[in-house]
Amino acid sequence: MSKLFRKEALDHQSQRYHGAILLTRTWSYPVLSLFLFSLIVLIVLFSLFFGFTRKETVSGMVVPDQGLYRLATPQSGIVSIIHVKEGQEVQAGDALFTLSGERNNGSTDTQASIKQSLQARIAQYHQELDQLQQQTKNRRLDMDGRHAKLQASLQHLENELVLQRRRVQLVRENANRLADLGKTGNVSKAAINEKAADLIEQESRLASIELEQLALQREVATLAASKLDLPLQAERDASQLKRNIEELRQQVTESEARRQLVIRADQAGRVAGIVVNRGQSVFADQRLANLLPAGSKLEVELYAPTRAAGFVHPGTEVMLRYDAFPYQKFGQFRGVVKEVSVATIALDDVQVGINNSVRQVASAGGGEPVYRLRVELDSAQVKAFGRNYQLKPGMQLAATLVLEHRTLAQWVLEPLYGMASQ
Repeated sequence: MSKLFRKEALDHQSQRYHGAILLTRTWSYPVLSLFLFSLIVLIVLFSLFFGFTRKETVSGMVVPDQGLYRLATPQSGIVSIIHVKEGQEVQAGDALFTLSGERNNGSTDTQASIKQSLQARIAQYHQELDQLQQQTKNRRLDMDGRHAKLQASLQHLENELVLQRRRVQLVRENANRLADLGKTGNVSKAAINEKAADLIEQESRLASIELEQLALQREVATLAASKLDLPLQAERDASQLKRNIEELRQQVTESEARRQLVIRADQAGRVAGIVVNRGQSVFADQRLANLLPAGSKLEVELYAPTRAAGFVHPGTEVMLRYDAFPYQKFGQFRGVVKEVSVATIALDDVQVGINNSVRQVASAGGGEPVYRLRVELDSAQVKAFGRNYQLKPGMQLAATLVLEHRTLAQWVLEPLYGMASQ
């Protein structure tokens, strides 16, 4: 050490005028340190586990998962019989309503008059069909008679033709013989000319008979073709009459259907929302009631504007507030999104029962289209005043979609995440 420093330096170091500094620890120091440490820990925990949630409010209604079938009348009429009651279980094919289409013009029922007129026309067509069959039979007999006469005439001509050909042959032989004798001068030229004229006459008669034979043969062929076409033509005419009869019978059936129409259930289910009474007049396509399919469960159908659908997916939590059960008194009810429509739906296609509320929500976005969300309910009942109330199809509601939850730490570090992703 003496070699490393000069002696004067060592002597100066040994001469100290102040002692060592001693720090005394009071009771407040550890308490303050613990408080600051706890505060830092609380801030870190709060930023990691607490934050804010982005929510969106939409409208909707309670619907069956298999849909609600609309029972409507295809024609105007009067409700004569109501076979079911509100809430009654029915099977496929059961009669629900009977409509009467009768109209009274002061003296007779219109539908009955129409039916009577149609039946009279059917009877007339049946009479024409019988007449057609008789006419066909008579024409066939007439053709058979004409054919027999033509065949007899043709046979007579053939016999006469054979004889005429024989005459021509004999006259030709005589004329040839006289011509040979005339060459020797044994027969006068006048006799030869006379025989030649006789030959020409017989040949002309033969040609006439042959022409008459051809005419008869053509007539026989035409008659034979007519006989072949007769049953075909008769069948065509009969088919047309039968078609007319079937059309009139169909009109009679339709008239009877308009006279008394029975509305039946297409499938098993429960009748709900009967809106007509016995004796009430109804118009075509007017709703009579609804049919809740058997085995269907209730769910919620929501309509979210495009601005609220970006983060919605199956599994998104939903808080429901039914209009029939004010949430200020009965609270909110939980559900989970199970399906999101792939494309938007025009407001005109939204169910009439919630169209107005959906338009109010969508009006903030300038009337933009909406997405349909199907929500599975945790419970289809609401507990109120000590008892459970069953939800009903058509109940309107408002819902809060829990779209996004971020902690304070995520919110603070979001710019760093964005820079890292870039």
